[in-house]
Amino acid sequence: MINLNSTNFMLRVILWILTGARVFVLVPFFLQAGITAHELARAGADYSTQRALTVGLIVLMGVTDLLDGWVARRFGLVSQLGAVVDAVSDKLVQIVLVCFFTLIIGPAFTTLPLWFLIVVFGRDLVLLVGVTMLRVRYGPLRVVHRNHGRISSLLMFGVVTWAALSLPAFGLFPLMLITAAISVYSAVVYAFDGAAQGRAMSRG
Repeated sequence: MINLNSTNFMLRVILWILTGARVFVLVPFFLQAGITAHELARAGADYSTQRALTVGLIVLMGVTDLLDGWVARRFGLVSQLGAVVDAVSDKLVQIVLVCFFTLIIGPAFTTLPLWFLIVVFGRDLVLLVGVTMLRVRYGPLRVVHRNHGRISSLLMFGVVTWAALSLPAFGLFPLMLITAAISVYSAVVYAFDGAAQGRAMSRG
């Protein structure tokens, strides 16, 4: 007979491993592969293997991002602590990826424009400040992942994958515009959600 408590415990361990590996293992390997690709490209050497590794790591980060959320929802393992840690780790990964393709300029990959980094970083900064202010005023807020947030994350990975593959630039710009628009929309929805929670707590 299957012990559900034991199974849930093992699944929770797997979720924490996926989250930790995404930040502390995959991100450093990605940075190393990306920087090496630039160095090889500058030297006129073949960097196709490093490019493939860089793209593969981006895809793996995106897959683990989707997988841990799906597992948590599918098996009823969603918790506030897990939601907060998952959200923070996802944002760290996204900011590192966008910073790399914006600030570390080289011949191996397409460079993203600074405005895209400002939108991504500014959106998360505004959310962080807003959540902090609401938390100070009303107490802990409930973190709820919504579909527009998942779509925003998926598009973000699409942008950096496009840059890593150096696909035609004419398709990258509209993809960035759509991603930026949904990111801003997502931030506005989360802001209203947080404010609504704050008002509800002040009344109750």
